[in-house]
Amino acid sequence: MSFVPKRVLGKFMHVTDQPLKRPGGKSLVYFMGAGFCPFCAAERWAIVKALERFGKWDGLVEDKSAGHDEKYLNVPTFNLARAKFEGDAVEFMGKETADRNFEPLQELDDKDYEILDMYNPDQMIPFLLVDGQYMQVGAGFTPEMVQEMSHDAVRAELDNPNSAVGKAMRAEIDNITALLCKSTGSRGSACSADSVKTLTAKL
Repeated sequence: MSFVPKRVLGKFMHVTDQPLKRPGGKSLVYFMGAGFCPFCAAERWAIVKALERFGKWDGLVEDKSAGHDEKYLNVPTFNLARAKFEGDAVEFMGKETADRNFEPLQELDDKDYEILDMYNPDQMIPFLLVDGQYMQVGAGFTPEMVQEMSHDAVRAELDNPNSAVGKAMRAEIDNITALLCKSTGSRGSACSADSVKTLTAKL
């Protein structure tokens, strides 16, 4: 039976049943964004928080999206250009093509084009690919919710169970977590959380 792509969790599409594993069998999380882009800014929160459940970040720098010429401004985020992630079952590869001032930042190389030519030939951002099977173009929640907020204010929303902002962000964090649990055979303590298990069961 031929594979038919379908929408799964949130805005994620299940685009192929061929996993994209790294040497050592790790599941690859690939992200392409730009510093000026408010939707990239929003999605980075979910990427950073979801991957924290599978390992450890080093070199994360707090940043903001552009302060002009975009629909939503000064969205608090992280700059992943120099960030490194270490996990037993997950590998992260990211490219930030420009900074928040619209200046070029990181050039795409052959490794990027291998992925982009197959999954995102138009190079739309933000682009997130989990394990070569699940992809999303766009953000899982609207940057409007957090524009002009401080990083600490966003963290407070994330920690507040009654916050609508926190709820939307946690939903996207759980979506990415569930995709990784499915991809890694539930190698992560977060995979045993009921909210995540419910999502993973849908995949």
